Amino acid sequence: MNVKYPFKRRESLAISVAILKAARHRIRKTQLLSSASLSFCQFTMYAGMLEAQGFLMKSDSSYQTTRRGLELIEEVESSSLIRSILAF
Repeated sequence: MNVKYPFKRRESLAISVAILKAARHRIRKTQLLSSASLSFCQFTMYAGMLEAQGFLMKSDSSYQTTRRGLELIEEVESSSLIRSILAF
């Protein structure tokens, strides 16, 4: 049986950038999950990785993109090669 899925799976970089974009301005976890279209499990994994790399900062119950994270967003958006691969 040939089943076609309506949604394309996102690449790790695309998910990371979606989190960073959503957290440009301080945002609560629930709003961030909704904005980036993530499950709690996905968010926990990616947020931990982004925090460890210095791209995302957690304070109390909110998250904010760091200067380094903003630079990553800018780099990804300015690269036509990366955008074509990720299909933003």
